[in-house]
Amino acid sequence: YHFPKPTLFANVASLQHKKTYLLNWLATRPLWISRVDVCPPSKFPSPQMWRDFLNTISISTEQPSSTYSAASKSAVRDILGDDIVHLAQGLAGAPEAITWHGMEVQVASLSDPPLQFMRSLLWELYELIFHYELLALDRVLAAHLWTSDESRITRQTLLYSIFPGESGLVMWSEPLPQGPQQLGLCASNMQVALPFLNNFRELLSAWPGAPPRLHTPAELDGQGNALVYKYFSLACQFYVQTAFIYLGHQPSLPH
Repeated sequence: YHFPKPTLFANVASLQHKKTYLLNWLATRPLWISRVDVCPPSKFPSPQMWRDFLNTISISTEQPSSTYSAASKSAVRDILGDDIVHLAQGLAGAPEAITWHGMEVQVASLSDPPLQFMRSLLWELYELIFHYELLALDRVLAAHLWTSDESRITRQTLLYSIFPGESGLVMWSEPLPQGPQQLGLCASNMQVALPFLNNFRELLSAWPGAPPRLHTPAELDGQGNALVYKYFSLACQFYVQTAFIYLGHQPSLPH
């Protein structure tokens, strides 16, 4: 998994563990996202590896162990690298407050974090996972369109155009969406969502087994746009089925 599953943060039995998970993710998040975008590793941590890594208390205080958890953390170190692992110190040296997309959040509150903070953090994770799973799948399923510099730039531009904003896949560097026009595929207004939907449709149309309907752009009809919603449903169904076959797990979808 490119990133921790959002459910890791939502389903934590211990409040203290939740605080540790959040602190470690916030500490390592910028560097890890940048690495995934610029120079991704050849493999990524499993959900259990992410859990063990996020549960790190302090590199300096943890004792060597022969347990599965220790072995998992060692494997994570091999994948993430020492620089990222050493950023995960749990409560050790944690500041009193952190800033998250303009919101100041008290570290003491992270065991029961503010609702808006958690909503935005989970939303970002779902989006990041969707972005990079889509990229990974396209590089495999439309590999012939990534062979030359020119075709790679064309394909990359199409991929980026599926998402709002100007930062490509690294949407974490931009402010959180403030209005429906910034939600892209998730916009409730189909007129806003349509350009992003058609770009998504065009990308998927190059994949093996793509339904013929995806080869034709969707258009608004001004009468409820039922056909556009069918396009969207068809594209999502094809994406989920194909992604599950190649990823081996249910893919993330935009929220």
